Amino acid sequence: MSSHLSWTAMGLKHIMVALRHCGRIQSIKQGKTLHSYVIKHGFSHNIFVANNLLSMYVDFTFLNDAQKLFDEIPDKNIVTWTAMVSAYTSNKRPDKAIRLYEYMLESELEAPNGFMYSAVLKACAVAGDLELGRLIHKRISRENLENDTVLMNTLLDMYVKCGRLGDARKVFDKLLSANSTSWNTIISGYCKEGLIEEAISLFHQIPARNVVSWNTIIAGLANSGSLQALEFVCMMHKEGLDLDEFTIPCSLKACSSLGLLDMGKQIHCHVIKSGFEHSCFTVSALVDMYSNCNVLSEAVRLFDQYLSCDALASNNLALWNSMLSGYAINEQNEAAVSLLLQIHSSGLYSDSYTFSSALKVCINLLNLRLGLQVHGLIVTSGYQLDYVVGSILLDLYAKLGNVKNALGLFHKLPKKDIVAWSGLIMGCAKVGLNSLAFSLFRDMVRSDLEVDQFVISSVLKACGIYKNIELVGVVAEQLIAASPEDPSIYVMLSNVYAELEMWDSLSKVRNAGKKLGTKEAGMSWIEISS
Repeated sequence: MSSHLSWTAMGLKHIMVALRHCGRIQSIKQGKTLHSYVIKHGFSHNIFVANNLLSMYVDFTFLNDAQKLFDEIPDKNIVTWTAMVSAYTSNKRPDKAIRLYEYMLESELEAPNGFMYSAVLKACAVAGDLELGRLIHKRISRENLENDTVLMNTLLDMYVKCGRLGDARKVFDKLLSANSTSWNTIISGYCKEGLIEEAISLFHQIPARNVVSWNTIIAGLANSGSLQALEFVCMMHKEGLDLDEFTIPCSLKACSSLGLLDMGKQIHCHVIKSGFEHSCFTVSALVDMYSNCNVLSEAVRLFDQYLSCDALASNNLALWNSMLSGYAINEQNEAAVSLLLQIHSSGLYSDSYTFSSALKVCINLLNLRLGLQVHGLIVTSGYQLDYVVGSILLDLYAKLGNVKNALGLFHKLPKKDIVAWSGLIMGCAKVGLNSLAFSLFRDMVRSDLEVDQFVISSVLKACGIYKNIELVGVVAEQLIAASPEDPSIYVMLSNVYAELEMWDSLSKVRNAGKKLGTKEAGMSWIEISS
């Protein structure tokens, strides 16, 4: 923006262009000066100017200022509402985005359009709100908006992220003009569910494969820990496509999950030759790879080197998260705690990954005081407690026997999975709250969740560890009912009954095991325990 530009001579068009420019280049001081000019000259009541002001504050991520401005706009249009809904979703506040959308509907101030539906579907995807997503799907069909490919891609993505692959496939199959985004979204959905062969089959059907298509399948394979990820990298290279800033981190992730240090080092050499060592995403992936391959010193060197070379790197949370996770994986707990405090004091908005890594450190240390400190940081940072962080925090409190806090968190979780249920039950078993453990265990079994043998076995082992005789009978009954012909069940029960000195029960379960032809398994147990 030229310094000699006469502010008073600026027309509305120039003001709006200037506001958008300030938002794009993060020119906060000039943006606020423009805002003052708009108020002084009475332009703030113009809805087009107001909407551009709102977008500028959203670009600055000044959500409080954006909300205040939103509240002050007297005649909001659909663009105003959509901008605010999108802002909350982009800044990981999908709950507020959804509430704002619902308020707009209830007040009947504006009728939603395709842009608004797209914005709310993104919020549903982040929040996991499948119910609202389906209601919006019905509205889209009723209003004949199914020819809008961008909108339908957002709907497709919502179903994928909510774990409804069947619904996603129905949307995909009905698309009249599926584009590369459509193909990549459905392929990533199959990868996410571990259906790798189906994903690969769809990959081969893509009319025109590009780098994004290759990266999607490579990322899916890398996330599933499949060696095929690296095979596809080689295939991509043979087709004459260059590895980009997304392919390389995915390749490194595959090396990381499979512990392929030598391959990781080769990719590191390629990174240096290709000039990608200045990419924060690539450095973060290298830190992850070396940390997971137990070469923490190299991870720390890369982290420190990048921070010293790039002033903007200190603002990249992904890099800090990678190093925090590296310390946690290698049980460098003091270093991890120190790094967490650095992240918090720097003013970075910590995310689910940050707090998950920090809480895992607390679990490693079995340190309640530190856990409470991290919980305090979660609250003071304004982070909206989600399922991932909430479950790990619950697990920490349960393992430390702090059932009161664990139970409180359990009731606040947006969704409760098997891990949350079993963690709380084991916490109750540890401190001898048998009646509560009984009640929770029965509720878990009766829920619509799939309670597998592994979960029940974990609870059973906890009974043995915490010497909880009363609970073990209920759990054993459920375990045998679930897998009556599995010989390993009887061996496991034998071990727990012996640990608890429940000799009558031990005798009965050994006899039941012998009837299944598991005499050798029983003898093996006797030899181990003697």
